[in-house]
Amino acid sequence: MKKFIALLLAALMVLSLVACASKTETAEEPAAAETTTEETKTEETAEEPAAEEEPAAEEEGDKDLNVYGIYKSDGAYFVNEGWSLEKAMKDVAEPAGYTVSWHYLSCDMDPEKCMSLIENAIADKADAIVICVPDQTMSISVVERCNEAGVPVIAVDDGLIDTDGNKIAPWFGIDAYNIGYSAGEWAADYAKENGLIDDESAGLLYLTMSTVSSCVPRTEGEKQAWADKLGDAMSDRTFEGDYETTMELAYNATSAVITANPQIKSWLVMVPSENGALGGGAALEEAGLAESSCVVNLGGDEMINQWDAGNYSVVRVCAYFSGLVVGREAGTAIANYLINGTELPAEYATPAEMMDPTNYNEIAIRKEG
Repeated sequence: MKKFIALLLAALMVLSLVACASKTETAEEPAAAETTTEETKTEETAEEPAAEEEPAAEEEGDKDLNVYGIYKSDGAYFVNEGWSLEKAMKDVAEPAGYTVSWHYLSCDMDPEKCMSLIENAIADKADAIVICVPDQTMSISVVERCNEAGVPVIAVDDGLIDTDGNKIAPWFGIDAYNIGYSAGEWAADYAKENGLIDDESAGLLYLTMSTVSSCVPRTEGEKQAWADKLGDAMSDRTFEGDYETTMELAYNATSAVITANPQIKSWLVMVPSENGALGGGAALEEAGLAESSCVVNLGGDEMINQWDAGNYSVVRVCAYFSGLVVGREAGTAIANYLINGTELPAEYATPAEMMDPTNYNEIAIRKEG
């Protein structure tokens, strides 16, 4: 019996030693794991700077740049700008091994539709959103939503602005004040050369777009140039008609002024946009006053087509600037930003050149194809 107990105790001691040894080995394993983890972290840390030398998109080589263009309308100027923007992006992207998916969308002057299109772009994992908003009071909401989604937003034509009128996103557009000033100088010379200053049956009409910040400086430039050249000439026969963007509303504003002033037989009309010239010119033609009147256009992408067809002779000159130029500059900058990380400029403004039916084919830029 004593012998049996002695053997049992011996066996228990052996089992105890095995258990202890097992525990010791288990306890030591985390230390080994920790050492391995530290070694891995050290190796990864050492490799990280090399990985940061090039953007991740560039490493993939065939990445598709998914860019949305959300415009307030599908007018010729905006369509041309969108075409040029897409072409410019491809000119930068394709030689570097990238493809470009460009989505041109019009919100038809509807702010709610505009926000809906932004949400669609975000859901489609847009790499960037190019936008011309239908109402600048929605600027902050647009920028905040894009920032929240991590999608770069770039304004074209009408800036994205805060409540003080300061731009809050990169912007590509035109040199608004100086373009207006050039048009105003031409108008003043025309009035003087054609005897309108002392003609009581001649009137000066400023069509304005007071709710669009990019258009207000155009009218300011027109008025200042007139004042610099002619002082307060024709001030007793100067009228204004405000409208919002579209040709139809410009037509209505012009018609209202013409109807209210039947004593005026010759109109000199200054506009803030090409739709103003198209609408105002149509109203003058409808009233039978086109031959004795003159419209000074700003822009020209659509007017060159009208002049080609022999239309709108009442539009005697354009302070020409083109959405093709704005689109080219914006597209080049956006592609370089997305591919190479090149910083976007805070703003870009294209100047204008005066053109008329005798020289527009030498000056105007035309869309290919």
